[in-house]
Amino acid sequence: MPASRYLLLAFVGVLALLVTTTWTRAQTQRWTPLTEPVVVSGTDMGFRIEWMHGRTPVGTIVVRIDGQWIEARVGSPSDRQLIPPPPPAPPPPR
Repeated sequence: MPASRYLLLAFVGVLALLVTTTWTRAQTQRWTPLTEPVVVSGTDMGFRIEWMHGRTPVGTIVVRIDGQWIEARVGSPSDRQLIPPPPPAPPPPR
C-alpha cells in the first residue's frame, strides 16, 4: 500500500474525530452556577435557584423557619423505623 494512501486514511480519521468532537460539544448545554443563590418564594415556602442548566433553573425546595431559609426534604425519610407491634397479651390466669 503506498504511503499516500496511509496519509489519506490518517487525515480522514483525524477529520472524523474533529467533526464528532465539535458536534458533541455543540449538543451539550452549559451548567452555569449563580454567584449567589436566589430564592423565589411565597411567605414561608420557596425554591432556591443555585444553577442554571441552559434556561432551566436547578435548585432546592426551602422553607422559612425563624427568618432563615432551610432545605426541605420531600417524601418519607429512608431511615424511618416503623414502630414494632406491641408484645402479645399474657394469657389469662387460671
